[in-house]
Amino acid sequence: MKRLLISILATALLFSCADSGKKEITRTQLEEKIAGAWLGQMVGNIYGLEYENKFVDEPGEGPFVFNKAMRKMEAVDGAFSDDDTDVEYLYLLMMEKYGIDITYGQVKEGWMYHIRDRVWLANRAALGLMHYGLTPPYTGKKEYNPHWFQIDPQLINEIWAYTAPGMPAYAAGISDWAARITSDDWAVSPTVVYGAMYSEAFFESDIPTLVRHAKEYLPKEDRFRAIIDECLELWRQNPDDWHTARKVIADELYVNEPEITRSIWNADLNGAMGILALLYGEGDIEKTLLIGCALGFDCDNQTATICGLLGVINGVESVPLDRAMPFGHWTKPFNDRYINVTRYDMPDASIEDIIERTVVLAEKIILARGGSVREENGEKIYTINTKAVFKPAPVAESTFTLPADRGRNLAGEAAEILALTRETDVATLDSCWLTIPKTYRAYTVDVINDGVVGGPGAAFYSLGSKSNAPKQDFFGYRWDEPITTGMISFHYGPLEEFGGWYSNLHPEYLDGDGEWKAIEATVTPDWPDSDEVFFQPHNGEFIFSFPAVTTTAIRVIGDDAVLIHWNKYTKDVSAFISITELQVYEAK
Repeated sequence: MKRLLISILATALLFSCADSGKKEITRTQLEEKIAGAWLGQMVGNIYGLEYENKFVDEPGEGPFVFNKAMRKMEAVDGAFSDDDTDVEYLYLLMMEKYGIDITYGQVKEGWMYHIRDRVWLANRAALGLMHYGLTPPYTGKKEYNPHWFQIDPQLINEIWAYTAPGMPAYAAGISDWAARITSDDWAVSPTVVYGAMYSEAFFESDIPTLVRHAKEYLPKEDRFRAIIDECLELWRQNPDDWHTARKVIADELYVNEPEITRSIWNADLNGAMGILALLYGEGDIEKTLLIGCALGFDCDNQTATICGLLGVINGVESVPLDRAMPFGHWTKPFNDRYINVTRYDMPDASIEDIIERTVVLAEKIILARGGSVREENGEKIYTINTKAVFKPAPVAESTFTLPADRGRNLAGEAAEILALTRETDVATLDSCWLTIPKTYRAYTVDVINDGVVGGPGAAFYSLGSKSNAPKQDFFGYRWDEPITTGMISFHYGPLEEFGGWYSNLHPEYLDGDGEWKAIEATVTPDWPDSDEVFFQPHNGEFIFSFPAVTTTAIRVIGDDAVLIHWNKYTKDVSAFISITELQVYEAK
């Protein structure tokens, strides 16, 4: 009875403050909605995993089974961490450690310590760039991160919004800030929209209204804003036929998407599929989950986001018990266990404890952003400043400085390019599991001295036939007349999951007897500490500085990293290097 009276009081408070710039919510209702966010996300993530990347050319039709979810939950006797919930959990820990106004530098520290595997695409690229020395938002910028346009920020940032109830402008702003850790340009827009919807969902239950309001936080010329309008119109015209809407959006954002951003993980494509699932799911988590799976592409990410949103709208009691408690011996949702299987040195946790800790953070954010709290009849009532906005802290670019005044680049004057592999084996490359768009590639080594260090057509892959044998790749130049140099700049191109980088690298010069001699050099920034993919910087530049040498030929040489990839077509591919440019600077 007490809970019912509190709920009635909360509803009355919401209506009474609707137009004042202030809204009120009881602590009980706040907790129920935050619980709905966490449990809804877990339902969407865990059950959506079964159909991740399964339906691309055509949607799924069901019936849908969830054997993978059942096996994994049974193995840990609870919910298990995955990249749709574990970074939010990391951000929870970080806000507890540093305070609610954490900085990009603190985010970088947390990522580098706790995230050591099980990230992909833009997240993986951002992590490698952090180890390289860059600080967000540079880790998400196009010139460094070739996956800037992918889905990644949509699936790891919801916590910024459900700790900001009723503050959609603030939630949109901090979601944009967080999305730029991994992404750039229009690819952050879906994260902004979902952040605004999560925040407003504490007080607004009508899904089309939430969608329409959220798009207003995007610039008028933004692509995702136009896509939202298109989704709303398709839903209006075909209210009982999500298949037609799916085909239109998939044709636009996948089939006919420009090649450089065409991907089953494209941010706008998957963001739009989430919007369609919300509209056609009619506010029911189970129906929304099934439609979200059927719509396809990287579906577990959007099912996690949208089911969490519905948990906010309708509260924790809307989360279906047959999904949250599928085993007879469980007496609480997911057995009240969140088992960390993905992140380094992060503890398992009680889900109820995670929820309570999130409520504590939400209270801190409400009070810090112009709100207040009072107590009536033993219940806390929060007054929220609905006009709160996010004000980011200044950022630093990197932990190292590359030389600016380098002198004349002699590479373009070379008589010959030196390389072990001069042409990419295209058949081998095309047989692989690839994540980098073909548009970035060049297929001959000639591009390494054209002055172009990034972008379309800039990266040469020294990929040979399928073989796992160790290999040393070298790249360099020969001149007709002797040159004198003391600095070489090596530029990586975009890297694949299975390779593209060196284990080690050093310069050599050709002496008067025609022998290659190693050069003792310092390298800036420091060479990665590990061969693992998570430490490698896409588009990273390394400067080798050394006492001046006079020679007619110089090169860099090292051992190619060899990784055994999970994909059957890719696991036996030879080692290779992705390079865009090798610059040789005249000694002053």
